[in-house]
Amino acid sequence: MDRTVANHKFLDIVHRCSLKGYPLEGIYRRIQDRDLFLLAYGNLYANKGALTPGVDPCDTVEGMSIPRIDNIIAKLKSNSYEWTPVRRTYIPKSGGKRPLGVPSWSDKLLQEVIRMVLEAYYEPRFSDNSHGFRPNQGCHTALNDIYYGWKGTKWFIEGDIKGCFEHIRHDVILEILARDIKDNRFLKLIRKMLRAGYMEDWQYHRTYSGTPQGGVISPILSNIVLNELDKFVEEQLLPEYNRGQTRRRNPEYSRLENQIRKAKSVGHWERVKELTKERRSVPSGDPNDPNYRRLRYNRYADDFILGFAGPRKEAKDIKRRIGDFLSTIGLTMAEEKTLITHAVTGKARYLGYDITVNLSKNRPSVNYQIKLLVPPEVKQAWLRKYRKKGKPHHRPELLEMSDYEIVHIYGAEFRGIVNYYSLTENVSGMFSHVKFVAIRSAVMTLANKHRTKARSIYAKYYKKSQYGVKALIVELPNPKNPDKPYRAQLGERPIRWSTKVVIRDRKWEPRYTRTELIQRLLADTCELCGSTKDIRVHHTRKLADLVKRYKGRRDPPPWVKFMVKRRRKTVVVCLECHLKIHAGTYDGPKVN
Repeated sequence: MDRTVANHKFLDIVHRCSLKGYPLEGIYRRIQDRDLFLLAYGNLYANKGALTPGVDPCDTVEGMSIPRIDNIIAKLKSNSYEWTPVRRTYIPKSGGKRPLGVPSWSDKLLQEVIRMVLEAYYEPRFSDNSHGFRPNQGCHTALNDIYYGWKGTKWFIEGDIKGCFEHIRHDVILEILARDIKDNRFLKLIRKMLRAGYMEDWQYHRTYSGTPQGGVISPILSNIVLNELDKFVEEQLLPEYNRGQTRRRNPEYSRLENQIRKAKSVGHWERVKELTKERRSVPSGDPNDPNYRRLRYNRYADDFILGFAGPRKEAKDIKRRIGDFLSTIGLTMAEEKTLITHAVTGKARYLGYDITVNLSKNRPSVNYQIKLLVPPEVKQAWLRKYRKKGKPHHRPELLEMSDYEIVHIYGAEFRGIVNYYSLTENVSGMFSHVKFVAIRSAVMTLANKHRTKARSIYAKYYKKSQYGVKALIVELPNPKNPDKPYRAQLGERPIRWSTKVVIRDRKWEPRYTRTELIQRLLADTCELCGSTKDIRVHHTRKLADLVKRYKGRRDPPPWVKFMVKRRRKTVVVCLECHLKIHAGTYDGPKVN
């Protein structure tokens, strides 16, 4: 039997144990399997961070081989595997910087094996209201849930957990895991990983709390802990604050209906028209009905929001009770970011969107429905990216790139932000100006690169796209299909509001079967010289960088031709060819 199929069955068994409520046993022994590590390698090798070194600059995906996997497994079998401290770096965020830990490749690989097991077991147990770091879920699924299901909301309770990833207590993580995982060696392995510490400026620091942010396993561990919050809200708060089938009749609405009926009976049609218009501005249900309450909940990672139909006093009580519960699992609510916002007169901020409620005298059919909007600050931030002193400006950092690459970068940026905000009603109004400024900035960048005027760039590249709108389009010949050239485009689609666009964090791809790369590695043959000794995989960070590096050379090395022709960032080589590639001296036979 193919052992990969066996691992498929193993993860499937883990999944079924979760559905039936059975605990997990003997996990530590089962993760000591080469095929599980090969599956993990297939999941990780294409990630941008795979070639980013941790504390050990030599421990990256480069030169990956079967003996490296066997070495990790041997250490697990002898209980001698030691996690290395992560290398701490910082990434920018609004209002400051966020710490990020970069693990070594060996640790990353083992974390991915553990993650696959934990996901197979805990994914069926996670709440439908949790949307962060989960397969087939994402920001858009969370926002669609609010858009379609939260009609009639009066108050928004915006929740934020203070330093969630940094302050999750290790004992809480292990206590939750120990409820279902009856394997002390497996739990000890996770405990040692959590306490491995980090290196910053070559100084070692111990970790007393938090998950290894930047690590492969951090999202699943945070979701396992925050699932406790989901259960508290769904099992205690929602049943308590959801009551009544419908609101009682609004006395004001009933009064207007009686007046309309009387006016019709005596034929006062002008009066009927006036009263009907007045009735449209009055809700049919009583907003202050004490027997009707609705509470809804939605969470993405450490941000959560609740929609409440009821009095503000009860909304404050809900906020307090959530804060009290978080303290029981070692977390603290960020009071300055946890706000109670009136749904009609104010706007809640969630996942970068402004969320409010419609109230229109002219369109009563949309009253009290959710409205999603682009925050004005988002538009201004993107305008600042393309402008200088209030006017469109070229971007000097792109001047060394080709015309195709320049337009491709602009187009990818603009499409990304428009697609993300496509669920908002005002997406067209907000980004039409950004589109104009982005195109102008791209034209000025190209004009600056070629030392020419902007009008000549417009004449060359500004034309009608396949969607019928004017766009900046650069074409490159496609050797495989001359009738379909490669295109870099900016502004090629009309900007439209669409609730059908759903971008997910990660599609459900279990990848239980071997990828093409794994099959090539297991073939145990150098793809350059045919040797079968000391086989490993040579990786490059970006294929485009390789093409650019050897562009214009009359005869680039065969390994470059191999990777470019097959459009792969990897080539399986022997140790001798690998050393020559890194030394820049490779001159082997032509590649078939």
